[in-house]
Amino acid sequence: MNKYRQVISLCACSSLIISALLTSGCASDTSPNTQQGAVAGAVAGAIIGGIIGHQSGETDKGALAGAAAGAIIGGAAGNEQDRRVSEIQYERRIAEESLAKERAQEEAQRQRMISQGKSVEDHEILAARQRAEAAEAEVARLRAEEAAAIKKAKQLEDYKAREAAAKAEAERIRSGN
Repeated sequence: MNKYRQVISLCACSSLIISALLTSGCASDTSPNTQQGAVAGAVAGAIIGGIIGHQSGETDKGALAGAAAGAIIGGAAGNEQDRRVSEIQYERRIAEESLAKERAQEEAQRQRMISQGKSVEDHEILAARQRAEAAEAEVARLRAEEAAAIKKAKQLEDYKAREAAAKAEAERIRSGN
């Protein structure tokens, strides 16, 4: 009778492992890491459970319990990996969509500018014209300052000459000539 229980237990354990392997490709609501984790966990759990069960004389029950626990733990670990992969893919997709939206907006802006008779480089031309006009205004200001300084220098010379002439005339009058 004991042999019969062992055979049934081994068959049940093998059936569980084989069904997990066969259905791993058919399940639509589970992801690859979840499936692989469950299968690997079931196999490892069955081995460890069989070893532990053998020590207490219940190899079959230990293998079954180990396979079940291993499948649950392995599936949970694989599911966590799938969740992380899914999050990364979602964030990447959002970033790509944002970039595509930004590019579409830039292209729409460029098309609007072209339709209004402007080219994309109009802002650069405007900026260059403003810089040139500012430089020309600076040159005009410096020339005006230079002309004012030259005019003041001439006035100073004229006043010094007038002063010298007036002093010479005053000296001539004092000396009686």
